[in-house]
Amino acid sequence: MPAPQPAATARWRVTFDTGQSFVVEGLAIVGRGPEPRPGEEVAHRVALSSSDMSLSKTHAQFQIAADGTLVVMDRGSTNGTTLIRQGAARALGARRPAALVDGDKVKFGDRTMDVVREA
Repeated sequence: MPAPQPAATARWRVTFDTGQSFVVEGLAIVGRGPEPRPGEEVAHRVALSSSDMSLSKTHAQFQIAADGTLVVMDRGSTNGTTLIRQGAARALGARRPAALVDGDKVKFGDRTMDVVREA
Protein backbone atom coordinates (compact mmCIF):
# COMPACT_ATOMS: atom_id res chain seq x y z
CA MET A 1 0.00 0.00 0.00
CA PRO A 2 1.52 3.41 -0.94
CA ALA A 3 2.27 5.95 1.75
CA PRO A 4 -0.33 8.73 2.06
CA GLN A 5 0.55 11.85 0.12
CA PRO A 6 0.81 15.11 2.05
CA ALA A 7 -2.03 17.56 1.44
CA ALA A 8 -1.30 20.02 -1.34
CA THR A 9 -0.02 23.24 0.13
CA ALA A 10 -2.02 26.35 -0.59
CA ARG A 11 -0.53 28.88 -3.00
CA TRP A 12 -1.51 32.44 -2.25
CA ARG A 13 -0.76 35.32 -4.63
CA VAL A 14 -0.87 38.91 -3.47
CA THR A 15 -1.00 41.86 -5.85
CA PHE A 16 -0.51 45.43 -4.70
CA ASP A 17 -2.03 48.51 -6.31
CA THR A 18 1.52 49.38 -7.43
CA GLY A 19 1.54 46.31 -9.71
CA GLN A 20 3.90 44.30 -7.47
CA SER A 21 2.75 40.68 -7.30
CA PHE A 22 4.18 37.47 -5.85
CA VAL A 23 3.31 34.07 -4.40
CA VAL A 24 3.71 34.16 -0.61
CA GLU A 25 6.57 31.90 0.47
CA GLY A 26 7.19 32.79 4.11
CA LEU A 27 6.88 35.87 6.27
CA ALA A 28 6.20 39.09 4.37
CA ILE A 29 6.42 42.55 5.89
CA VAL A 30 4.99 45.65 4.25
CA GLY A 31 5.48 49.37 4.82
CA ARG A 32 7.33 52.46 3.58
CA GLY A 33 10.67 50.89 4.56
CA PRO A 34 9.89 47.62 6.33
CA GLU A 35 12.49 46.29 8.75
CA PRO A 36 12.37 42.86 10.41
CA ARG A 37 12.55 42.50 14.16
CA PRO A 38 15.88 41.14 15.51
CA GLY A 39 16.17 37.46 14.57
CA GLU A 40 13.06 37.54 12.39
CA GLU A 41 13.41 35.68 9.08
CA VAL A 42 11.61 37.55 6.32
CA ALA A 43 10.99 36.07 2.87
CA HIS A 44 9.41 39.20 1.35
CA ARG A 45 10.05 42.86 2.16
CA VAL A 46 7.45 44.97 0.39
CA ALA A 47 8.44 48.64 0.33
CA LEU A 48 5.61 50.87 -0.87
CA SER A 49 5.43 54.61 -1.37
CA SER A 50 2.72 56.49 0.51
CA SER A 51 1.65 59.82 -0.96
CA ASP A 52 -0.09 60.92 2.24
CA MET A 53 2.33 59.16 4.65
CA SER A 54 -0.54 57.01 6.02
CA LEU A 55 1.63 53.90 5.61
CA SER A 56 3.90 53.19 8.57
CA LYS A 57 7.57 52.25 8.14
CA THR A 58 6.78 48.61 9.01
CA HIS A 59 2.99 48.59 8.78
CA ALA A 60 1.88 44.95 8.69
CA GLN A 61 2.88 41.36 8.03
CA PHE A 62 1.33 38.34 6.38
CA GLN A 63 2.24 34.68 6.01
CA ILE A 64 0.75 31.26 5.42
CA ALA A 65 -0.26 29.46 8.62
CA ALA A 66 0.39 25.75 9.20
CA ASP A 67 -3.15 24.92 8.02
CA GLY A 68 -2.60 26.69 4.67
CA THR A 69 -4.56 29.84 5.57
CA LEU A 70 -3.10 33.23 4.63
CA VAL A 71 -3.01 35.38 7.77
CA VAL A 72 -2.45 39.16 7.97
CA MET A 73 -1.57 41.16 11.09
CA ASP A 74 -1.17 44.88 11.67
CA ARG A 75 2.14 45.53 13.46
CA GLY A 76 0.87 48.47 15.51
CA SER A 77 0.75 50.93 12.61
CA THR A 78 -0.38 54.52 13.11
CA ASN A 79 -3.29 54.38 10.65
CA GLY A 80 -4.29 50.73 10.94
CA THR A 81 -5.07 47.94 8.51
CA THR A 82 -8.48 47.30 6.99
CA LEU A 83 -9.85 44.04 5.60
CA ILE A 84 -12.34 44.45 2.74
CA ARG A 85 -14.38 41.29 2.10
CA GLN A 86 -17.20 41.30 -0.47
CA GLY A 87 -17.33 45.10 -0.28
CA ALA A 88 -17.59 45.28 3.54
CA ALA A 89 -14.67 46.98 5.33
CA ARG A 90 -13.51 45.91 8.80
CA ALA A 91 -10.66 47.50 10.75
CA LEU A 92 -8.20 44.93 12.10
CA GLY A 93 -6.95 45.21 15.65
CA ALA A 94 -3.23 45.81 16.14
CA ARG A 95 -1.24 42.61 16.63
CA ARG A 96 -4.38 40.47 16.13
CA PRO A 97 -4.02 38.01 13.25
CA ALA A 98 -6.88 37.77 10.74
CA ALA A 99 -7.42 34.93 8.28
CA LEU A 100 -7.87 35.94 4.65
CA VAL A 101 -9.94 34.23 1.97
CA ASP A 102 -9.74 34.24 -1.80
CA GLY A 103 -10.94 37.59 -3.14
CA ASP A 104 -10.17 39.66 -0.03
CA LYS A 105 -8.58 43.08 -0.30
CA VAL A 106 -6.39 44.51 2.46
CA LYS A 107 -5.79 48.24 2.89
CA PHE A 108 -2.54 49.39 4.49
CA GLY A 109 -2.77 53.17 4.86
CA ASP A 110 -3.31 54.48 1.31
CA ARG A 111 -2.15 51.23 -0.39
CA THR A 112 -4.17 48.11 -1.19
CA MET A 113 -3.38 44.44 -1.70
CA ASP A 114 -5.58 41.88 -3.47
CA VAL A 115 -5.51 38.25 -2.32
CA VAL A 116 -5.97 35.25 -4.62
CA ARG A 117 -5.75 31.58 -3.69
CA GLU A 118 -4.17 29.78 -6.63
CA ALA A 119 -4.43 26.20 -5.38
